[in-house]
Amino acid sequence: MEMSTVIWVIVAVVVALIVIAAVVALSRRASTKKQERARARAGELREQAAATQEGIKRHQAEADAAEAQAREMRAEADRKMAEAKRLEVDAHEKKSTLHEHVQRRDEVLQQADDLDPDVSDPDHSDDGTDQAESRSGQHRS
Repeated sequence: MEMSTVIWVIVAVVVALIVIAAVVALSRRASTKKQERARARAGELREQAAATQEGIKRHQAEADAAEAQAREMRAEADRKMAEAKRLEVDAHEKKSTLHEHVQRRDEVLQQADDLDPDVSDPDHSDDGTDQAESRSGQHRS
């Protein structure tokens, strides 16, 4: 081989090595820049997540407070429902007792009318109302 050919081959190899080294260096630089951009973007995302976390905590506290208020109101409603049922039972018992008193009064008035010689028709008065009802005010004790 001739010397000039060998020199050209050596020059070509050196140029190829320089080109390969330049490509590798540019590739590393691009990779480093890409990693830096990725790190910066990851940092931004982490900051957004931290800001969102504060909002999440605030919303969680609001939801917990609303839930506690709902439980409190449900308990109050349950207490009021129980009180209403108790009052209904009490009212029913009072009406039942009242009905018993009215019946007893009517029985006593009927006995009085049965014994009274001045009462001609103990079941009905002239106006068509029950005598016991019309005299209930007169015979109260």
